[in-house]
Amino acid sequence: MAEEHAAVRFTRRYSASLDEVWRALTEPDSISRWLGPPDDVEARMRTVESGRVLELDWTRRGESDSLVRFELAPDGASTVLVVDHSRLDARVCMGYLSFWAPRLDSFGEAVGGERR
Repeated sequence: MAEEHAAVRFTRRYSASLDEVWRALTEPDSISRWLGPPDDVEARMRTVESGRVLELDWTRRGESDSLVRFELAPDGASTVLVVDHSRLDARVCMGYLSFWAPRLDSFGEAVGGERR
């Protein structure tokens, strides 16, 4: 039987500029404060469209490889962040809701921009 895949998607709006959000998303010191992947995860940069898109190959022991995509778009003086975690094993997908939600809250704190 073929393995079933699923995805989770989060959309957040921050009252910070696109540049501020991009720096918080990509600078190593910032990433370690908000992302903090579990010890059993290896995240490798896959694609970057500077200032707009970052993709990571996400490998977690016991799971199929998946893809995390962060996409930014300006919205007036604010920035919209969309996080798509795709190609997840259907059996573990829902667990990633509780993984990403608090990390995105921490990300908002790292950005210094209020979530709107």
